[in-house]
Amino acid sequence: MLKRASANDESKQGFTIIEVMLVLAITGLMLVGVIAGTYSSIASQRYNDSVRSFSEFLRQIFAEVINPQSLGEGNSDKEAIYGKVAVFGLDDENDNDVIYTATLVGGVHPPRNETDFVKELGNESVKAHLFCEKTVDGRDFPSTVDSYIPMWEAKIETPNESNTSNIPMKGTLIIARSPASGAIHTVFTDTVYRINENCTGASNNLQQDLQTNQSSFSMHEIDFCIVSDNSRIVRDIRLAADGHNSSAINLIPADGDVKCRQK
Repeated sequence: MLKRASANDESKQGFTIIEVMLVLAITGLMLVGVIAGTYSSIASQRYNDSVRSFSEFLRQIFAEVINPQSLGEGNSDKEAIYGKVAVFGLDDENDNDVIYTATLVGGVHPPRNETDFVKELGNESVKAHLFCEKTVDGRDFPSTVDSYIPMWEAKIETPNESNTSNIPMKGTLIIARSPASGAIHTVFTDTVYRINENCTGASNNLQQDLQTNQSSFSMHEIDFCIVSDNSRIVRDIRLAADGHNSSAINLIPADGDVKCRQK
């Protein structure tokens, strides 16, 4: 005669395979959600870091131009430091979007009867040029060419006129003091001076353009689109037309007048 199982025996039975699989599946889904949320948070933080870093890069240039002694060598009885240049688009084929900078120097005698900033830089008494590696009075001076790499492989782009996409930023930004008044001005040209390959040659080309091709330089507003694989949102850092100090640098709110095309 079969003995009926007691309540005690039934309570000792284990989980079925289906129950175990359900628990594992739910646990797995929860882990995937946590990991996805963590990755999204890290990616967002990295993108925000790259935006802040580029903003500080521009602000640092203004700070150095305001205090030219921080730029090191360049001031002498024959030449004065006027500012800095930042060249975009030299390494657009590489993974890193490198921006190159160099100190802008020129003659110490202020030009007369000049009211145009670019013409002042190109004036015969100034002849603004880059401070490249050179020897003066037996002393060797290193080149002032330096580089900045946006954090987390971010790219610096600019809005397309058709607003259908962003395009790689290419050109040269000049932030410098007026040789005549001392006021700080900001100009941009689409010309890419290859200071990373031949500083002296690039300096000569820049000097010539400042003297004979002033119309290629403009004081227009500039939008820097910070693009990264870490973010679907593209932030817009705007440099006001003819910026005089770091207050000309503005991070446009996501719901503001953003000109950069979103991904």
